[in-house]
This record gives sequence, C-alpha cells and structure tokens, in this order.
Amino acid sequence: MTDSQKSAAIYPPSAFADRTLPECACPANCGGRPEATLRLGPAYPTIVPGDARPPEVSYLPVQRGELVYDVLNDRLGTFMDRVGPRIYLRPEHGGPEWEADPRWLVKPT
Repeated sequence: MTDSQKSAAIYPPSAFADRTLPECACPANCGGRPEATLRLGPAYPTIVPGDARPPEVSYLPVQRGELVYDVLNDRLGTFMDRVGPRIYLRPEHGGPEWEADPRWLVKPT
C-alpha cells in the first residue's frame, strides 16, 4: 500500500470539500443560493373558528390525474393519491404536492 493510499484510508475525502458555490452577482448578494432565502408557507391559511365553512357539496376524486379545486387553499390541483383521510394534490403544471382535506374539495367547472 502506497503512502497516498494509506492517507486516503485514514482521512477519507470530505463530501463537501469540492462543492463550492459560484460567486453571487445579484443585488441581494445571496451567495449563489437564492433558494436559501425562500420560506415555505403553511399548507393552509390560518382560520379563526367559525370564520370559514367547507362547501355544502364536496367532491372526492377517484382517478389519478383528475383536476380538483381546493377551496380552502384557493388552488387548482391534480389528484395524486389518497392516504388515510388526506388527499394529495399537485399544481396542474407541476410543482410540490400539498395535503388537502377532502371536505374542502370541489369539482372545477
């Protein structure tokens, strides 16, 4: 075993040693990571009890890819899956999924 092989066995290379971020050229000086300043909002808006009511007639999607409207979140989404009491929707043209309560879903017109 050579000296460099012994050194590599004792001190493995760091996974992050060669992952440098590019110099930032934006006015905000984000360090090359503009996504680091983004914050995810809550899945649902904060509702005061008695302030909002689900629609009288809700719709339960059954076929994957079906469009539904989330009234509480005011978003149109594609039905992806149902796990227990929760329904998972994704924006119509792609993006991150969100959980929806089936009582707040209606079929879009």
